[in-house]
Amino acid sequence: MTDASFLDTGVALGYCFRDDTHHYRCREYLEENGFSLYISDHVEDEYLNREPDLAEEIADAIRDHIFQLQNSDYEGQLDSMDTSQIRQNMVSGNNNASTSLHEFYRNQLPNFIQVEELIKRLRELARDIEQNAIENRQWLLARTEIWSRENDYSEIDESLSEVPWDDRRICLDAHDVVEQTGEITELATVNPRDLVDEGYRELILGQTALEDVVSLAVRS
Repeated sequence: MTDASFLDTGVALGYCFRDDTHHYRCREYLEENGFSLYISDHVEDEYLNREPDLAEEIADAIRDHIFQLQNSDYEGQLDSMDTSQIRQNMVSGNNNASTSLHEFYRNQLPNFIQVEELIKRLRELARDIEQNAIENRQWLLARTEIWSRENDYSEIDESLSEVPWDDRRICLDAHDVVEQTGEITELATVNPRDLVDEGYRELILGQTALEDVVSLAVRS
């Protein structure tokens, strides 16, 4: 039985941003398993570098939806049938904020609303995207230990040379957790291409002390 999980950056981002493709699988994994959680200081740095840009991409998608709404035939007071039609017809699956927008139209609107008030609330939704991610990250960090590796494990590093450096570094960090804590540990990722597929999982498990490499990626 696994004692602990080491998370790659994609899992942390997937949990914190509900519009991320992998959000629900990451959330289920983190909230339903009671094992210890670790991220490395490298993962933390990558997360903090990526968070503002990702929040802005999602906020921009909401602003694009506002622009569509302003240039539509909808005006005056809208009823629940109107807002349901807007959700169904104007929120596409390709929109980076489609999860937030669908949830907003389903659960956060009264039966009747003026178009101007709807646009005001959508602007508030765009503004709050990064704050919601920060709050989710605070929950995650309250459960997670940030790990700093001191050993370079040069022989293992060389044996994993096929793995791209950013992912290989995470493997070494996760291996260090096992060496230092003795906990049975798996590595969780949303990047199966470089860590799971085509023999990468077997390679990593053969060269490190990790128990498993678990993919939480949603594949199309």
